[in-house]
Amino acid sequence: MIRTFFIVVTACLSLPAFAQTPEYIRADPAAIRSAFGPAVASKIFSDAYTPMRRDMVQKSLQRVPGYTCGKEPLIAVAFVIPYPIKPGAVSWVERTFVDCQPRASQRNFLAIMEGSEPRMIELLPGNSETDPVLQRDAFSGSSAAVISAKPQNCDKQWVTDTRISGNRKPNEPWIEIWSYDLCGTKADVEMTFTPSATRGTTWSAKLKK
Repeated sequence: MIRTFFIVVTACLSLPAFAQTPEYIRADPAAIRSAFGPAVASKIFSDAYTPMRRDMVQKSLQRVPGYTCGKEPLIAVAFVIPYPIKPGAVSWVERTFVDCQPRASQRNFLAIMEGSEPRMIELLPGNSETDPVLQRDAFSGSSAAVISAKPQNCDKQWVTDTRISGNRKPNEPWIEIWSYDLCGTKADVEMTFTPSATRGTTWSAKLKK
């Protein structure tokens, strides 16, 4: 299972370009190098942030229910995507696969460089194609849509997965399913995202029956 996990992840990804890049980072560094320069890219694609990455994954696994993972599960950083939050800022999104059951889980993090060390913010799990700002805005709608599915006296809810429904085409509306755990009760919210040339991307949320 462990060997298969890394074969599957590696088969779809480019090999890292930096000689000192640890094996678990399977992302292509080209976009980061282009956005922030070779020195910053070299540090991001090194072991410098490994303890922070593993700590964020462990906290995520403790918080999000529904997965069975080893004490120190294998991880593979599959994508590292520049995401400048303001002019001149060094910030990026990391998409990380974690070797869990019933299947490999994808966890996503926004890293923001402040001083010499970044801080990381967890995004929703799964393969949602929303960027951090759109995800934050749409989350309020998905949380409102799921209220009617909550059991009585349940005061907690977690998004356990996000996935694309159907085939997404560039510049056209797309649908994602955001899965919730409501104190053990499962519920799915259908999220519709509509890109606009002038108004960004609008969204709507509907509880799936």
